[in-house]
Amino acid sequence: MNRNLNRFYKHPVIVAAELFSSGWCNLNCQYCYIPKTELLKKVHSGIIKNIEDGTTLKNIKEMFGPELESISHWGTEPTLTTMYFKEFYKNIKKDFPRFNKVMLSSNFMTPPKNLFEFVTEILPSDLKLTIDIQVSCDGPEYITDKNRIGGSTKKIIDNMLELTRKLNEADFVHKIFMHMKPTFSGEDIATCAEYDKCEEYYTFFDQVCIEWFKANSNKKVEIFPGIDPTIVLPGNYTVQDGKNFSKLYDNQVKLKNKKFQHFEPESAYYSRLKSKLYYYKEYFTKQRMFTCSSGDTCMGVGDISGTLHPCHATFYLDHDEYFKEAKDYNLGAQARKSLENGLTKQLRDTLVVDSGDDLNLLRSFYVTRGYNDFTKLKISNSLSSVLELQKVGQVSSVYKNIELAKLLSCVIQTSECPMDSILGSGSIFITSNSIFRLFGNGYFEKVFHRIIKEIKKSGSSQL
Repeated sequence: MNRNLNRFYKHPVIVAAELFSSGWCNLNCQYCYIPKTELLKKVHSGIIKNIEDGTTLKNIKEMFGPELESISHWGTEPTLTTMYFKEFYKNIKKDFPRFNKVMLSSNFMTPPKNLFEFVTEILPSDLKLTIDIQVSCDGPEYITDKNRIGGSTKKIIDNMLELTRKLNEADFVHKIFMHMKPTFSGEDIATCAEYDKCEEYYTFFDQVCIEWFKANSNKKVEIFPGIDPTIVLPGNYTVQDGKNFSKLYDNQVKLKNKKFQHFEPESAYYSRLKSKLYYYKEYFTKQRMFTCSSGDTCMGVGDISGTLHPCHATFYLDHDEYFKEAKDYNLGAQARKSLENGLTKQLRDTLVVDSGDDLNLLRSFYVTRGYNDFTKLKISNSLSSVLELQKVGQVSSVYKNIELAKLLSCVIQTSECPMDSILGSGSIFITSNSIFRLFGNGYFEKVFHRIIKEIKKSGSSQL
């Protein structure tokens, strides 16, 4: 059976794998959409077995072939299984001649030796790789400890610093990048909509960065110190959340006047929106510049042999037990709503397929390629949502202006998570109303005016 994902293309397109490499987690974060049930323990054991007996490597070879360029370790907490990948990576240079990058995101609540040994012992020394390590830390104790578990803030930072020190005393051929990735829930946005709290938030990260750069004494790690909090998805954001999001942005702009040592406060979405506006003339000719890699250059490899996912967001959905157990679990409002109204099942049935099933795989590609390639369809669908939301007072009245409404639709649609769209609206082409409420109540207008001024000042011909 031919499982190679590029068999339908003239040239290799799918070159990156998101690997379901861990089924269990040592935390139970408030905003996590994965219910910590008995299913996770069962899946976790199966994943370890597949890694050790070579099934995982066999699946990757069959699906991606020699074109594979990168692997990202996903699931729940990937450092719980990194120690099992020695044989998997042993012949990576031979198995995948173009391979060059490994990425993972950790909550840093596991012993630092797990990641240290992964870099220095598990990954091969005969191939120089780029290794991107993401540190999940949401902010000061009143945010991170609340979202995760008491004492987690200190433990995350201590483990991050210890790993950095250990790497600085070690010999390895790889290029290591590390960055912190904070996440904001609606509650956290409201907290930092207050200027004093926002200042306290960035002061915390500034102090962490000062210690982090000290730990990087031999500069063996490339540290990216930018602190750009991203929102929780799937979300259920209200009009008030949108107003708070706008106030948060005001605070970030004001705090640029305060000199932090290693970064300037910034909105994660400012740079994203700027790149979309700056190159808007390319929207309809170079779609890959403005779309999610899910179902495009990157696909997810599940724990069930041969199962293909659009990305890591759907990893548990091919287990029927997920739907049974999740109903009795304290899910977030949007995750529960999507589960109860059938949209989670719709997502699973549409996009989670057997990689060897030509008909269903083509159907899945038809959906994701349609999303990635037909920009005008996405924008027109979302435009109708923005205009209707404006009429009922869910977004700012400025979006009576159809050109501004179109711009909001265009920019957000080219930044949106397609999986969240299905869970929120039932269609991969229609952004969840929740996202428009968040961005359409002051935030986008302010960022838009700032970007236009910057483009005019630069003398760019893009306008």
